[in-house]
Amino acid sequence: MSDILVDTIDGFAYRYGISEVFTSLVILPYFSNIAEQVSALIFAYRNEMDLCVGITVGSAVQIALFVLPGSVLIGWAMDRSMSLFFRGFETCCLIFSVVSVAAVLQGGTTNWLVGAYLLGVYFMIAAGFWFHELENLSIDGELLNLHNHTRL
Repeated sequence: MSDILVDTIDGFAYRYGISEVFTSLVILPYFSNIAEQVSALIFAYRNEMDLCVGITVGSAVQIALFVLPGSVLIGWAMDRSMSLFFRGFETCCLIFSVVSVAAVLQGGTTNWLVGAYLLGVYFMIAAGFWFHELENLSIDGELLNLHNHTRL
């Protein structure tokens, strides 16, 4: 099913006039984690915030510590360029989101205003990727950067 979903990204993005970057980084993760989001909402409604935060942060940590490095290693074994080279905008978004979540977790308590803050951060990052320029995702950024420096 995931192969079918990934294969339809290009057609979906073209049909609705949405960039592939926005589709891949905002729409696809939102709908692929819908079960986790529903259970987090149910636990939040029941006032079991430990479980709610555990579900959401645990999913992000799982992606960051296993899926991303695993994708790089599998790409390396398949001789495909899948580096973790992020450009400036992506790096700033990653740092901003990690600092925001760390600040919320360090506080120890939450209320509706913290939830509104995190939703605002999410919508700001999503809006940034909506206007983000379409990049050639088939070229490795490190090689492109190296090529631009040698040309000068």
